[in-house]
Amino acid sequence: MEILVIALIPLSFLLLGAGFLVVAQVSGFVQSTFFNQRQNFSNMVIQRYMERITLAQGQLYQRKRELEIMSGQLSLSNQELGRLNDMKSKFLSMVVHDVRTPLASIRGFSELLMKKKVGDKETAYLRNIVSSTDQLGRLIADLTDLAMIEAGKLKMEKTLFDFPDMAKDILPGLSINAQKKGVELVVREFPEGVQVDGDKFRLSQVFMNLVNNAIKFTPAGKRVEISFRREGKYIDTMVKDAGIGIHPSETKKIFEKFYQAKYQKDEKLRKQGWGLGLSIAQEVVRAHKGDIGAVSPGLGKGSTFWFKIPVNS
Repeated sequence: MEILVIALIPLSFLLLGAGFLVVAQVSGFVQSTFFNQRQNFSNMVIQRYMERITLAQGQLYQRKRELEIMSGQLSLSNQELGRLNDMKSKFLSMVVHDVRTPLASIRGFSELLMKKKVGDKETAYLRNIVSSTDQLGRLIADLTDLAMIEAGKLKMEKTLFDFPDMAKDILPGLSINAQKKGVELVVREFPEGVQVDGDKFRLSQVFMNLVNNAIKFTPAGKRVEISFRREGKYIDTMVKDAGIGIHPSETKKIFEKFYQAKYQKDEKLRKQGWGLGLSIAQEVVRAHKGDIGAVSPGLGKGSTFWFKIPVNS
């Protein structure tokens, strides 16, 4: 009996070992199959990504070529625009030069005829001619400045001068314009001892433009207020009118060349300007390292135009 048990023990071990071997082989086969499947899946994913990368590279190259073509076209367009802009500036300069002389002749002969003994009707006609030539003269002056600005030739001839004295010299003429319109011109006190290193003529031009605009758009019987304020290193000039006001969408646009307010319904007033004065004023103020702008409570509530420039003391 003991011999039988001893004989059976190795057989059981053999069977157990064989079982382990079968299990191991099956497990290895399963693991090998799973690994192959995972490897195949990974290879498939990698291949798809490689295809997408190749496709993206092709699209990128195509976009690059399109961009190069567009860049070349844009370069040609810019050159053409530059050429057309130069032609426009030259044409503008020629027109300004050619119109100025006959315009002066028309005005001169009209004034000469007014001194003769003519009828009231003829006198009225001649006054209208003189008034029209004055309006065209202002347009020619604005176009001259515009041509100089676009050609980069608008130079500031700066000298040291007293800013309040400049304003005081201009105000009598502006007061006459206000009286003719039936508008009250109110001037606040001037700050004393304000010296400015700038172009006196050009800054006078800015000041007159803002005040004359205020007078033009203010109804008779209303008031235009002019005030000055020393603020740090700047002198501020503010011109408040009682006109039509400014729509919020237009507070920046009104300083663009040839822009006229869309909400100005008075066609007679619209025809009195060409939308150049404020754009020229902006160029002059910026050339003095200053700033210019406008604020308004809204349509029908008037507006305030202002500009500020650095002071020398």
